[in-house]
Amino acid sequence: MYINEEECAHAGFDAEQVAQIKKLGRRLERLAHACDALGIIIFGGSGAATLRFDDGHRRPLILAHLSTINVDGGDGSCAPAEDGYERGE
Repeated sequence: MYINEEECAHAGFDAEQVAQIKKLGRRLERLAHACDALGIIIFGGSGAATLRFDDGHRRPLILAHLSTINVDGGDGSCAPAEDGYERGE
C-alpha cells in the first residue's frame, strides 16, 4: 500500500488521521487477500457491496450482502491531474 501524503494533507487530514487511513488500508488489503484465497470477489457499486463467487454460471453467485454505505464502483482509474494531485475517475 502506498499513502499519498500530499493528497491527505490537501484533504485536511492531520498526521493522526493519516495513520488511521494507513491502518484502514492495511485491514482492507488483508481482507481482500483472504477473500481471494477463497475465490471470493468483493464487488462494490451504487453504495452497496456483495461477496461473489464464480460457480461456472454466467452470473456470479452472491454469497453475502454487506451492510455498507460508502462503496463506489467503476474501473478504478486514477492519474495525476492538472493541479498535481492524483485523482480518480
